Amino acid sequence: MQPDHALAPMWTSESLGLDTELPSTWRAKVPIYLEQARYIIKTADSLEEFRQVIDLRSAVFIEEFAGKKGAPRLDLEARDQDADFMIIQDRDTREVLASYRLLCSEFTQDFYSCSEFMIDSFLETPGRKLELSRACVRPDKRSKGIFVHLLWRGLAAYSAAIQSRYLFGCSSVQSLDLRHLVQVYQYLYQNGCLDDRFPIQPVSGYSIIEREGLLAMILKTGAGDGENLLPPILGAYLKAGARVYGAPAFDQDFQCLDLFTVLDFDRLSEAHGRKYLRSSRNEW
Repeated sequence: MQPDHALAPMWTSESLGLDTELPSTWRAKVPIYLEQARYIIKTADSLEEFRQVIDLRSAVFIEEFAGKKGAPRLDLEARDQDADFMIIQDRDTREVLASYRLLCSEFTQDFYSCSEFMIDSFLETPGRKLELSRACVRPDKRSKGIFVHLLWRGLAAYSAAIQSRYLFGCSSVQSLDLRHLVQVYQYLYQNGCLDDRFPIQPVSGYSIIEREGLLAMILKTGAGDGENLLPPILGAYLKAGARVYGAPAFDQDFQCLDLFTVLDFDRLSEAHGRKYLRSSRNEW
């Protein structure tokens, strides 16, 4: 692998026409390294790994989700500088196959969720918090359910290392169909996954429907297939014990609906506690 300084001149803000300054080096704030079968689960710890994360993110969020094929821009934000990136690599090729951005309240208060939701009541709650965002898996690997499992293993190790109480973030539903949204909320409502502990609501310009309106539609709607409409990662959060707060926010850039989602480790499901988090916390 080339040293970081050899890569920096090839990938600069000026050459890419970016407003955000690119790092010249990259090191993990919280180093994590695990292996499972043919995969490595770790926090990105070099400029080459950081570059691969941004390239994968750009292909998924800008070209695939936003539909801007061949766009000469990168999916890069100033808050990336304060983040760690959990990645899954092929052990042989060291290619990044999946990634997750992690923003810890110990390092920053500039969370992506704040751009879509009013979450002050949540942030003021005692306890260390870890925001998860920009989850992406390479398209040809998405049929393999193992990647959700591997990401959970990495998140377990990371959350144990920083002793976080809350995982939170925006869970994206890749549909603007109202019937689809109603079925998702119907599933959340019927399975006790909606919560009022934190009075969360979308910021101005991101609100498209009040939660009360959604609940009224649910009462008029017959049984649906909401579980099969859930994004895989949201489904994994809910099985772990996560809850959804407030109404969805409309993300115009990526043409999706985002649900503010929180997993409180004090309410962690027994199955996930045994499988991932409790064992990891005992190891640190």
